[in-house]
Amino acid sequence: MKSNNIRWVVHGILTELFYNVFVRTINRTRTRFFAAKEDRLVLDNNIRNRQPPKHELAIVTGATGGIGSQIATDLAHKGYDVVIAARNIKMGEELVEKIQDELKQVNTSSSSKDEEEELPKITFVEYHADDPQSAISMSSSVKDMKSPLTVLINNAGIMGKSKQMSMRVNLLGPVWLTFALLPQMTRGTVINVGSSAHLRATSVIDEDLIPSESSGGEKEKQSYIDTLPGVADDDLSTYAASKLALMQFSTLLRQWLIRSNNTSIQVIDAHPGLVWTPLLRNHIGDKAVSTLTKTGIANLIYKSSAEGAAAIVSALSYSAPSTTNDQVYFVNGKPGGYSTSKSVSLEASNQLWNIVLKSEVDGVVELPKGWGIEN
Repeated sequence: MKSNNIRWVVHGILTELFYNVFVRTINRTRTRFFAAKEDRLVLDNNIRNRQPPKHELAIVTGATGGIGSQIATDLAHKGYDVVIAARNIKMGEELVEKIQDELKQVNTSSSSKDEEEELPKITFVEYHADDPQSAISMSSSVKDMKSPLTVLINNAGIMGKSKQMSMRVNLLGPVWLTFALLPQMTRGTVINVGSSAHLRATSVIDEDLIPSESSGGEKEKQSYIDTLPGVADDDLSTYAASKLALMQFSTLLRQWLIRSNNTSIQVIDAHPGLVWTPLLRNHIGDKAVSTLTKTGIANLIYKSSAEGAAAIVSALSYSAPSTTNDQVYFVNGKPGGYSTSKSVSLEASNQLWNIVLKSEVDGVVELPKGWGIEN
C-alpha cells in the first residue's frame, strides 16, 4: 500500500471510525446523563431552541440534501438569514418552507415578544457550482438583500462523476463564488468543506497534463482541467485531489488576508467526519447501502447528516488570532485536525494558482485588490 493511502487509512478512516464508534457514544451518554430534565426532553424530542435574528446573511451551497440542508437549518435556528444555494429548484423551495415552519414552531431563547415574532429570512437562489455565471448571479442576488453577508459555506460537492466535472464543482465552484462575494463581505467567515480524502492525494497537478505551448509561443486555449480524462472518477482519486486543492485555495486566501491587513475575515477548512450522506450512498451503490443499513453498521460507524452539519457549523464559534495565517482545520467539530503539508504549502498553492486557477478566473470574476502570487 502506498504511503499516502496508509496516511489516509490511519489519520482519516481509522481515526474517524474511532470517533464515531467510541467518542460519539460516550459523548451522547454523558450529555443525556448529566443534562437537566428540560434539556433531556429537548434531546429526546429533537427540539431546537431558536435564537433571536442576527440580521446577518449566511450562504450555504449544496444546501438541498444531506449535510447542506442541515447546515442551512442550523444557521436559521442560530438567527441567520439564510440563502439556500442549490440547483434543484423544487427541493430548494420545499426546504425554505420546511425551515420556515420549524422556526415558527420551536421555542425561542428571546424574552421579547417582538423578537419572538420576527423570524430569519430564508431564501432559495438557484446555483450551479460548475458554472461561473451562476456565481456572478448569486452576487447580484445578495446585493438586493438587506442583511450583510457574514458567512459563506462552500459545501456543494460531487463524488464519482467525471474527473473534469469533479474538479469544476469541488474546486472551481468555491473559487468563483468566493471571489464573486468577497467585495460584499467586510467581515465574517468563509468555510470550505473538506474531507480526509485529501490525505490520499500526493499532489493536485499531474505534470504530464499541463497544457503545452504551441509552436508560436502562445499557450493553447485549453485549460488544465480540460486536459483531465473525460472518464468517471471511480477510484475517487480526483475527488481527493480536488479536496486538497480546495485547502490550498484556503491557504491562498489566508495569505491574501494577511498581506492586506484584513483581520475581519477568517477562512476555515472543515471536515464533517464520516457521514451517511446521499452523496456517499449513491457512490457505494444500493446493495452496499442495504447491507450496511439492515445490519445496523451504518448507524454505528457513520454520523447522521445532522451530526455532520453540527461539526461544520461549530467552526463559526472559532476566532483565529489576527496575527497568524496558520491553517485552521476543523475535524469532528474541533480545530487542529490532521492535514498534509501540501495543503498549507505556499509553493504548491501558488502552483495551483498559476497552472489551474488563474486561467479559470481571468475575465470571469474580479480578483480582490492586492491579490497575487507573491505569498
